[in-house]
Amino acid sequence: YGEIANIIAGSFTKDFEEMYPKSCRFVRKEQEVLIPAKVDVESDSPVENQSYYQVSSSMILDGRQMGYLVMLLPAVTFGLQEQEKVDEPNVAADEPKTIVKEQPLEGARDSSLKTDKITAEGQVPEQQNNPNVGPKFDAVKHKEKVNLILAGCRERMETELAALLGVDVTLSDSENRILNKEEFFLDYVAGRQVMVDMEVAGEILGKSYLSVSVKDAIHLGGVLIMLPPSELENVIVEEDFSEDSQDAYGEIANIIAGVYTAVFEENYSSKLRFIRKELRVIAPGKVDVASDEPLPDTNYYTSSISMAVDGKPLGQMHMLFPAEMLGLDTPKEKDDSGALSEKGHNAPAVSERFSSGIEQSVGATAVDNSVKGALAKESRPDITKHNKLVDTIFDTCRDRMVDEVSALLGTDVKFSNLENFIVSKEEFFFDEVSGKQVIANMDVVGELEGRSYLSIGLRDAIRIGGTLIMLPNSELESVVAEENFGEDTQDAYGEIANIISGVYSAVFEEKYTKKIRFIKTGLQQIAPMKVDIAADEPISDQDYYLSRMDLTLGDLELGKVNILLPAELFQLSGMRPGSVIGEEEKLVPIEEAPADLEKTDQGCARKSEENDLKALDILVVGDDEAEATKIAGVLGQSGYLVKTLSFKDNLHNYIPGNLRAIYLVMKDVNEQVFGVAIKVSSACSVPLIAAGPDWTRTKVIKAVKYGVRDILLTPASREEIEENVNNNLLELAA
Repeated sequence: YGEIANIIAGSFTKDFEEMYPKSCRFVRKEQEVLIPAKVDVESDSPVENQSYYQVSSSMILDGRQMGYLVMLLPAVTFGLQEQEKVDEPNVAADEPKTIVKEQPLEGARDSSLKTDKITAEGQVPEQQNNPNVGPKFDAVKHKEKVNLILAGCRERMETELAALLGVDVTLSDSENRILNKEEFFLDYVAGRQVMVDMEVAGEILGKSYLSVSVKDAIHLGGVLIMLPPSELENVIVEEDFSEDSQDAYGEIANIIAGVYTAVFEENYSSKLRFIRKELRVIAPGKVDVASDEPLPDTNYYTSSISMAVDGKPLGQMHMLFPAEMLGLDTPKEKDDSGALSEKGHNAPAVSERFSSGIEQSVGATAVDNSVKGALAKESRPDITKHNKLVDTIFDTCRDRMVDEVSALLGTDVKFSNLENFIVSKEEFFFDEVSGKQVIANMDVVGELEGRSYLSIGLRDAIRIGGTLIMLPNSELESVVAEENFGEDTQDAYGEIANIISGVYSAVFEEKYTKKIRFIKTGLQQIAPMKVDIAADEPISDQDYYLSRMDLTLGDLELGKVNILLPAELFQLSGMRPGSVIGEEEKLVPIEEAPADLEKTDQGCARKSEENDLKALDILVVGDDEAEATKIAGVLGQSGYLVKTLSFKDNLHNYIPGNLRAIYLVMKDVNEQVFGVAIKVSSACSVPLIAAGPDWTRTKVIKAVKYGVRDILLTPASREEIEENVNNNLLELAA
């Protein structure tokens, strides 16, 4: 290679001699192998710390694509930088100080090859003058560097897995983010996971974790041991993670550990090795966040990659690195209210989680001091997370029902537009369903005992049953039109109900906190308008958590499929509109209140926090972080003092106070939002504005019914927000 370098130096010498205005030669000297990530930028080794003009050329050798050939020319030497002399008060006239303004390098292949550094002749950097001052840690650049390393891991992993499996492997759509243990298991994975412990050794000690779904682990292992396609499909559907599949997937995990070791070895500032250890199957819904199993409760920098094997899309592969281990964590400290807040340090945070920062621009002093203990209260468990878990389970059930019901009927079946909310018996039969229904009892057994129900329109049940027993089209249309739910059709539909109860049993087994099963025990035909609400038939009079979805059979759009779970049995009764979301609070009657509490116009006991509340003009409450930030920003620039909250925060601390308006900013217009609207409108008469997408006439009417004064369609432009503010605040003041 030294001879090659001689030829290159000679080529540059010859061309510069012919074309450059000044005489210069290029002489090849010593060569060395370098690891870029381990180069000390402040030193003059392996090259001086100055700006260079980079010349990059891609190389192809005998048809084989190679990397880049890079030539670095000192920018000042070749007149490629602007120089300016500036006067410094403390610099003698005969010692001019030159500041070099560095320009972006033309032809640079990525931003890391550009520089914005300012150097001064004759000036020693501060950290060299003072040995106690180290180089400043740039968190943004450090994060970019880690992301580049992870991108390199993905590329090499794609190549090595393809070579191991003998088929094309595509790894794409990589996302890197900070997640804690609860967020990972509750929000980012669904279904059982195969988790592999990756011990980290070298200059840093610790543990990372590789996670994929059980089905994907079986698929990857099955391809490695060359299972026939039909057998592979069966073991994937049955989630049969046998000893052979485990051993095969373990080999794949070894390869992945080797890839991370090699790429970090080449590129990271500290020497790390990743060693594959224990392999475990985890049910996310049953993970105890407070324990150290299957991993400790801390922040993780999570790298998620979408997989496709031999053209078949799979799920995501997740690699979890302790964020602190990679210098990407943010310490959390409690603020005055006891809530956790993120604070920076010499390795600033790179967490991508939402932090509004609105208060600082609109009067931080007034609103930063949270209202403490505004109500004497009786705490109850936070049901929001539990509700979210059940919604995730319903979503997984819906996906699995698509596969299993389609397979049984031999035609494409779709369950779409999933909605989950609380209904009473009366609301269900009088508002949510119309026409005759077929209700299947699904008894709940195990650690919980009760009865849930599957309800579907009579004609849809006949069509599904007729499809299963393969009635000719003309006969099927006839029995559907006549609503002839004969014995054969009932038996056939009963089999479908068995399949659905089996799906719910399997998914709840994997993800729910308690061990339960659903058993189909019978069918009933019901005319909703004839149901006696006070009776225990066909279902008892209580609140239910309703999961409903649209049914499509082949090309036919049918009605709704309804699953009803007893709300109290599944600890979901607090999700009814009007109930307090999250930590529920009981208002103490005035006569029972402690002496340090004073009366309010709501007839409730409340601590005196008038100074804080008087400073606050507007609450922005919701779950659409981007829109909430935008709205709060416009309000702040208009001179209002704003506080942003989530739906699970305690609104009673802030209402009514001297608020001029409350904005509800939502990702979806649903029953939970209407519940918050009811809670606010029943507690005060402050103007309530609802901001959300996909408004329909029915939703608008319901919103107005629940106390909403105005609607803002999102995403909203700055002009639309300003117009809404003017309509609801300026005109009101006038």
